[in-house]
Amino acid sequence: MQAAILERPGRFVVEERPLPDVGPNELRVRAEVCGMCTSELDMFEGVPSLEYPRFLGHEVSGVVDAVGSKVEGFAEGDRVALYAEGKGYAEYVTVPASWAVPLADGTPFEYALGEPIACSVNGVRKLQPELNDGVCIVGCGFMGLMMLQVFKARGAGHLIAVDTRESARRLALQVGATHAVGPGEAEDLVKDLTGGKGVDIGVEAAGIQATLDLTTKLVRMEGKLEVFGFHQGTKREVDWGYWNWMAFQIVNGHTRNPDVYVEGMRLGIGMIERGALDMAPLVTHRFALDQINEGFETASAKEEGFVKGVIAF
Repeated sequence: MQAAILERPGRFVVEERPLPDVGPNELRVRAEVCGMCTSELDMFEGVPSLEYPRFLGHEVSGVVDAVGSKVEGFAEGDRVALYAEGKGYAEYVTVPASWAVPLADGTPFEYALGEPIACSVNGVRKLQPELNDGVCIVGCGFMGLMMLQVFKARGAGHLIAVDTRESARRLALQVGATHAVGPGEAEDLVKDLTGGKGVDIGVEAAGIQATLDLTTKLVRMEGKLEVFGFHQGTKREVDWGYWNWMAFQIVNGHTRNPDVYVEGMRLGIGMIERGALDMAPLVTHRFALDQINEGFETASAKEEGFVKGVIAF
């Protein structure tokens, strides 16, 4: 099979590798799509102290090619979305059968990106939003735009999107935001909408110091502050005195439990299949496996109009 390996920063190479073996409790899946994840950009760009080569890719959907001897409930030819822990930029990938979620015949593979869907759904579930809660998401890339839709399905009141890019703000309004503004306008808007109190829930979804700082200014006293952005690189600074005084309910938006991932996938795929989660405007760029370097360069640039890129096999 063909597989793309990150040989060194800035360079994937496509090479032939043997088909992965299938254990008794596993599925081997012929990949149709693997999404390019923001968490992999630092590896592509060259984070200090990382070792290379690296076999990346964890946002896979495809067709079951082989079924382990102890697996029940799946058969060759089944369409599935996967939770994977790497090795997804390849024509075939093997995972535990418990990490697969069936897809309906009409569900496009490029929309069934199980791992980020699970992250977004679970990020909302961890907050336990109440009906009519005011929500502000700071950083409306692929994950933030999915979360907007999940919050809408959970009955959010004011649903405010904050992003530097005009194209992201337009798209946020398209998928359910009640308001969309740039960072410089966010504080005044939130004050106007909440009588100066702040939103009930603030989600930091970009993973940088500036968005972390801004989100804390938008949440009401004793409101919920979720750090959902994937923070990499240098350490972050926190004004703990202010956070403490405001008595924020601080939530880490991430999980590392595969069972929780799969439950979030199952819920998110269900939302897609009944029309409650619209992925069509979010998957904006598609690349073949031999175009993976171009794909990551495009994802790294984050120009206007880019939301999510996928490798389509």
